[in-house]
Amino acid sequence: MKKSIDFLLTRKCNYRCPYCSQSKKFENKDTLLNADKNVINAFLKFLSTIDKEYEITLSGGEPLCHPDFFKIVRDIVNLGFKISVVSNFSFPFEKYKLLKEIAGDNLSELFISLHIGQVDDINLFLDKALEFKKIKGNTNFTVGSVLSEENLSELKKVSAFLKENNIKFELQHLRIKNAFVEYQGEAKEFIKNFPIEKIREKSDTYGKICYAGINFIFIYETGEVYRCYSSRFNKIHSMGNIKDKNFKLYSAPVPCLNKKCTCPKPIINNLIDFNSSDYFKALCLSCYNGLYLPYYAVKNREILKTKLIQSLKFKK
Repeated sequence: MKKSIDFLLTRKCNYRCPYCSQSKKFENKDTLLNADKNVINAFLKFLSTIDKEYEITLSGGEPLCHPDFFKIVRDIVNLGFKISVVSNFSFPFEKYKLLKEIAGDNLSELFISLHIGQVDDINLFLDKALEFKKIKGNTNFTVGSVLSEENLSELKKVSAFLKENNIKFELQHLRIKNAFVEYQGEAKEFIKNFPIEKIREKSDTYGKICYAGINFIFIYETGEVYRCYSSRFNKIHSMGNIKDKNFKLYSAPVPCLNKKCTCPKPIINNLIDFNSSDYFKALCLSCYNGLYLPYYAVKNREILKTKLIQSLKFKK
């Protein structure tokens, strides 16, 4: 059972992918914020209180858009933690070389999100990937991309190229409103070859005992902490703010309250005990959540609006 913490450093991004809720097309750019010094200091202070078995993932938005990205990396590494970084790989190669120099062997993974529609020259992107492969050392280096009917042909070529050059490639399943899009034809057959489909097959998790909240948490740039990515509208899975003095990890596992888990971390990191469940407790907690649903609906109304727009767009 792997322990990890995801920290969304920023909502800012230099890409505008149509399937992303942070796209300029769907969300007011003024709401795209960086984690401020108070949040970052609280995060580092929290790290100093937990064991070093947790792997810290820095993501966004695009984490390299944060003005203090490299300082944050250095501070986390100096505390003795391994880190992984999720980036769109759009910055000059020197930036990723510097990341490797600062983190050294503590850079556990560099996960590159390839967004075909945002890349001007795919050959330059792949050349950069080959360059990083030369210096990656013990770092897991993975290129991932969200599959759509439109980019299927190009991603098949990319997949073949990366396989030929021994660079790991993963497909990501397009999700709208926390639901997996149903692929058809060639796309459906292509994605069957990737681990994401095995994760999707195990996504029925309601009532199953899950260690998210103990061995995994997700932190927004505002400092808000959630048990997992699927929990934004869930009172039970909301863990407060990293800046709060009373914030702490769960002391015991809680059953999953999502009908389907679309957050890959609990399944990938074996946080869900599929042989253990507590449906009665899950039902009681779900009823309790229902009392807070209007509050969370209002609080996240812009996110709900964004997801609705995306859903209608992709249905068309």
